[in-house]
Amino acid sequence: MTFEQFIEKAACTLEQHYGEKYQIRIVEVKKNNGLRLHGLSIFLQDSPNKVSPTIYLDEYYSRYMSGISLSETMQDIIRTYEAHTVKDDISMEFFLDYEKVRDRVVYKLINYEMNKELLQEIPYIPFLDLAVIFYYYMENEVFGTASILIYHTHMKKWDISMERLTADAEYNTPRVLGYRLANMEDIVRELLRKELEKKFSKKNRCRQGDGEKEIPTDEVMDKLMECYLEGQDESPMYVLTNRNSQNGAACIRYPNVLKECADRLGSDLYILPSSIHEVILIKDYGIDDADVLRNMVKDVNRTQLAPEEVLSDQVYYYSRKRGRVELCENKTRVK
Repeated sequence: MTFEQFIEKAACTLEQHYGEKYQIRIVEVKKNNGLRLHGLSIFLQDSPNKVSPTIYLDEYYSRYMSGISLSETMQDIIRTYEAHTVKDDISMEFFLDYEKVRDRVVYKLINYEMNKELLQEIPYIPFLDLAVIFYYYMENEVFGTASILIYHTHMKKWDISMERLTADAEYNTPRVLGYRLANMEDIVRELLRKELEKKFSKKNRCRQGDGEKEIPTDEVMDKLMECYLEGQDESPMYVLTNRNSQNGAACIRYPNVLKECADRLGSDLYILPSSIHEVILIKDYGIDDADVLRNMVKDVNRTQLAPEEVLSDQVYYYSRKRGRVELCENKTRVK
């Protein structure tokens, strides 16, 4: 069965399962870095503007081709929809009025060269080898966080200028999403604490019948982490991201953030774009060859990240004297 036939089969199966009151929509969704996914949404005929989850069929097709039966695959799609459908009647009609969305319009960074086709359809600002693009950031008690990419078609409906969109996003992004700077050791500690808590919580659940309690106190937990981390030196790397760690590489454009980080660390900074979600800051200890850092970024991009999460193969540099971030293209450090 081809992928096109699989999509048709999925749509027919859902139409039969949910009946005539529902409408099945199949759309091709352009993701970051040229990735294209094929999405499926289910809407009530009389509520076409109600929020509905998009179920991407590409992964389900891969499962089917790996040997999972067609019937089981279709049941998985139905279960996924049922688990993520929004029960409350949340309409997207508000999105037609810019005044109702302008306070949550923010920006993020993507690679320019890898997204040339997408950039023809959306407003953007060139920045280094990247592009600043805009989206609506939504927080809701029902479905958590979500985002809507802003297209030229939205700008036309809203009848707003690029200048207004940019000004609103420049104001909103630091205010709505904030930023945080953490030493890599602090991040390792945070992850380790979560893993230890999960481990002891699981043990406690297993032994509740015996009345035993194995959840350690904070003091014991700290001692356990010290044992795990004993002998490790403080990491010279710092992670800069936003409060929710999503699309946090954009923090390098916040007014004065890199200056505050550089002043806090007492050094000019190399900036490694580890993904679209965060950057790594390294104090300039006098490294004479930026190619070492660039090769490290390339290796992470090729081996550790999903293709849509890659930001850039370049390395950037922030000079406190010049007060701006630049491409670090030369072999010698920028001064």
